[in-house]
Amino acid sequence: MISLTAGFVLATGWIVKTYFADRAGHTLTIDSLRMATRLDPGNSTYHVQLGRLYQYSITDPKPAEAIQQFQQAVRANPYDPQAWINLAAAHEFRGDPSSAEEDLRHASTLAPNLPQFQWTIGNYFLLHGNTEEAFQHLKVVLAGSRQYDRTVFNVAWKASGNAEQILQKLIPNSLPAEFSYLNYLTTEQRFSAAEAVWKRIAATPETFNPHEASGYIDALIKTGQVDAAYQVWTGLQGKGMIRTSPGGPNQNLITNGNFEDPLLNMGFGWRIQDVAGVYAGLDTATFHSPGHSLFVQFTGKQNLNYHQLFQFVRVTRNHAYELVAFMKTQDITSDSGPRLEVVDAYNPQALDEFTPGMTGTSGGWNPLSMRFKTGPKTQILLVLLVRPPSEADDETAITGKVWVDDLQITSVTE
Repeated sequence: MISLTAGFVLATGWIVKTYFADRAGHTLTIDSLRMATRLDPGNSTYHVQLGRLYQYSITDPKPAEAIQQFQQAVRANPYDPQAWINLAAAHEFRGDPSSAEEDLRHASTLAPNLPQFQWTIGNYFLLHGNTEEAFQHLKVVLAGSRQYDRTVFNVAWKASGNAEQILQKLIPNSLPAEFSYLNYLTTEQRFSAAEAVWKRIAATPETFNPHEASGYIDALIKTGQVDAAYQVWTGLQGKGMIRTSPGGPNQNLITNGNFEDPLLNMGFGWRIQDVAGVYAGLDTATFHSPGHSLFVQFTGKQNLNYHQLFQFVRVTRNHAYELVAFMKTQDITSDSGPRLEVVDAYNPQALDEFTPGMTGTSGGWNPLSMRFKTGPKTQILLVLLVRPPSEADDETAITGKVWVDDLQITSVTE
């Protein structure tokens, strides 16, 4: 009975002491935290909080006392990486970088895969010119989180500027990180560095959504790098992510010209931009060859200048081609009907040809054909379904439906 009573008294004393230490520890003043460390000296949190008040006091900083508290914190809990990081900061503040580095490496071994700690550790080594070791820690950050990506990429280029070093030492072998870096380089127009990243992505056996490469392809097209953009596209085809057009001497340069595959809305595939008063998509009920066609319906909202359904097509300079397609219309009310357009994507003055516009109801599939020749600088075309606005005084809108199927562009001899 006596031993039970003694045990109860001891337990009660410990609970009371811990309670008051906790209360004191939540009042962030030097006096209250001193009391908390005396009442519960084994709680590293109180030592860390007190050390911070000593170190970062605006009116009366005490770096020596700060180091003492952080040292007590790591003795109380040597497995707390945050305590070691605070001790490193205190050593750095006192002008002892070698001790600070030792503390940070200790923290790293305790939290090898936690981005929030590796971010702090990596930044320290980066600020002190140790790029190699900084990249080791920041690589962990990129592998575990997308939160710091752009900041990490920016500081890496400022600290190193070496594209190969950044790719090999900093960027993890993981598709999310690699695509994030590819998009960053694309935005910064560092296309040489981006090409190396893409090659590494393309070499991976892993599968991914081809739309991940969409922004990169668009940026290459926009900046006139057609061959590079097409190489990315064919790389996706080589990985089986996009269907390849049949080869041979009469190869169709149009991707998915029979509309049997989904509309990709990217790269060198069909693209549809939403426009009020227009529905565009695939039709599985009406087609020239089974079992899909391209379908557009105008709902009479306005006198549209429609050109939001298109595909980029890579071609050869100074070369003759022929476009062949089938078009069907129903109840097109305007005197300016839908038609196909082929235009030099960079210079419409070099090439801009149309098939005849179709109005009313065709009653069947009308064959369309058009020969054209690319200019001396033409390397990429836009093939579009368009409807120019009517110039009639009483024309305000267009209604009706149009279908397109079996569209081809092939090389011909003059």
